[in-house]
Amino acid sequence: MLEKDEEKLLIRRRIEKSMKIFLIFLAFVWLCTIISKSIYVSGLPIVNTDTASKKYVEHIVETDGIVIAGGEIAVNTQAGLRVDKVFVHQGDAVKAGDVLFTIDLADVVELIDAKEMELSKLQCNLSDFQINSLIDAQKKEVAILWAKEDYETADKETALAKERAKITLEKAEEALQKHLANTVPYTADNARRDAWEAYHDWVSKGYSITDKITAQEREIQRLEEQLAALENLAGKEGNIENDEQGKVLSGAAGNLVHNNTEKVDINDNSKVENNTDKTTNIGIEFEDAEVENSTDTNTIETDNEDTIVDNREENTADTDMGDKDIDTENNTDNTDTKNTEIDDENTDAKTDIDKTNNTDFENQEMDSNNTENNTSTQKPKENQEFVDEEKRTELLNKIKKANKQLVALRDQLTKHDRDVVTQPDYSAEEAEYDAWQNTKLTLEENVQHAKESYYDTSYAREVTLRQKMREIAAAEVPSRVDSTAEVYQLEIKQTQKQIERLNMIKKQKGEIKAEKDGIISKIQIEVGSRTSDVAALLVTDTQRPCQFKFSITKEDSKYVHLKDMIAVKLNGQSSAIEVTVDYFTENTQGGYDIACQLPENVGQPGWSGKAQKTVQGEYHELTFPVEAVFEENNAYYIYTLNEKEGILGSEYYVEKIKVQMKDQNDRYIAVEPGTISADTKVVIYSTKELKQGQSVRPRE
Repeated sequence: MLEKDEEKLLIRRRIEKSMKIFLIFLAFVWLCTIISKSIYVSGLPIVNTDTASKKYVEHIVETDGIVIAGGEIAVNTQAGLRVDKVFVHQGDAVKAGDVLFTIDLADVVELIDAKEMELSKLQCNLSDFQINSLIDAQKKEVAILWAKEDYETADKETALAKERAKITLEKAEEALQKHLANTVPYTADNARRDAWEAYHDWVSKGYSITDKITAQEREIQRLEEQLAALENLAGKEGNIENDEQGKVLSGAAGNLVHNNTEKVDINDNSKVENNTDKTTNIGIEFEDAEVENSTDTNTIETDNEDTIVDNREENTADTDMGDKDIDTENNTDNTDTKNTEIDDENTDAKTDIDKTNNTDFENQEMDSNNTENNTSTQKPKENQEFVDEEKRTELLNKIKKANKQLVALRDQLTKHDRDVVTQPDYSAEEAEYDAWQNTKLTLEENVQHAKESYYDTSYAREVTLRQKMREIAAAEVPSRVDSTAEVYQLEIKQTQKQIERLNMIKKQKGEIKAEKDGIISKIQIEVGSRTSDVAALLVTDTQRPCQFKFSITKEDSKYVHLKDMIAVKLNGQSSAIEVTVDYFTENTQGGYDIACQLPENVGQPGWSGKAQKTVQGEYHELTFPVEAVFEENNAYYIYTLNEKEGILGSEYYVEKIKVQMKDQNDRYIAVEPGTISADTKVVIYSTKELKQGQSVRPRE
């Protein structure tokens, strides 16, 4: 039990000891904080602050000035005179007639001699100049006469050259017109083209008719070969039948053979007659046609009799149509028909031929069928003979029609050969025309050369006459105005006046006197020096009041204007006087010079004084001492005092704010409202240079 109490007591003592140590640590930390804060605060800049106020910003313009004379009188004398003595000083009062300074008389005598010699030179120069001017005038008149003579000569020469060029041009143009009047015949391109087209048409037409005749002859030959083949086929069939029947039917066979013989004879006679007609009409052999139609002949020899019978009506219709076409052709005037009618006839003929060929082709197809039928059935002999006769008649009609068409085509060819169109030939005409054209070109070139020569001559005449006119004008130009004589005369008069003045000074024994009462304001000569063009002395004009002159800066010029009233206090006077700004001008220093006229009998030249003008200005809501505003990069800024919480508690810092300045004087500055409020604390003084956001310590 005791051990537990001792243990608890020991623990309590340890806790109390720890608490004491912790409290001591906290006290130490607090003490360090106080010390650190004191050290930190002691290093901060101390600032003085002020708040904005409402007031008028008053402007006072005050500057020093001096009294100057209201007017000055210059004392002049001839330049170049040596000063012997000066009897006055600046500020001395003088009266009219007082001697101011004297001139060295010996120097005056020398100057008079020099001026007289200069006068003699001027008079000689004037005389020489007048004589030379007279000589120049005479030379000018001679130059004008020569220039006019040159112009007349050039006018005659150039006019003669121009006239010769004109005659040459007229002759060349006359020769050209004469040549153009004697033109040579020349066929136009259109006419030549038409002639060649007519010739080619005639040749083409001859070839066409010849081709048609050849085709027609071949067609006739083909028909004749078909007819011969038909007759040969009929003869063979008759012989075969006779062999089969024998002699039992000899009587009937004899009659049949006799008829067939007559038929063959008739066919042979018709063929001979047709061949004779064809030989007579054509007169030539058509070997090519025979070769081409050999196949048709073989086909006809194999035709069956039954096929011919079946196509009889169609062939008969074709034969009738061919007869009608032949009759129509016979009614025309033989070969006088038009080309279009002949073409129609040839077309009909070709149509018949095509129909015949088609019929032959159909007959060939039907032969095979008829051949099969013939194996089973035999037709009567009388029908076969009738079919052969019809076929023969049809071929004869076609041959007749083809012969008539051939005759018509030959008549047309004969008429075409009679109406011969000769081939155009323009070589001689072109040679003659080319020679005429060459002569024309030569004559035109001659005319062009003559024109160019005429124009060149005319232009040369214009240029030459223009140049001569310019020479005349240049010669007649009046001489430049020369005032040398007048200058000499003026210099002579001036020299004479100077001599008179020098004689006057010599007569006055070199004394220069004052003309009016006044005060010597300025002396611009020295003893032993020579006078210049400027005034030797300046004397104030006592009849005019004095002026007070002072200068102001460009900033102050906003408050002082012409005709304003200002207060002027001269040294030695107890009170100021109100005067008016009479003179206001800018000076070389960037400011302005102001002059005010003083009342009469007030002040003397050289007195000093002060000029002052007070302007109340405007009423402003925000005004600060001039120390609160500073300028940086042509802008105005202020530092405001603000409070914030830091590590060591509350502290103060400054903030840089840009402001717009409205007005200022030597004590206060007015800024535009809105940037800061009226109760804002503004720094007007600091022990150190401030920066944006820097911590500070306000002065208590």
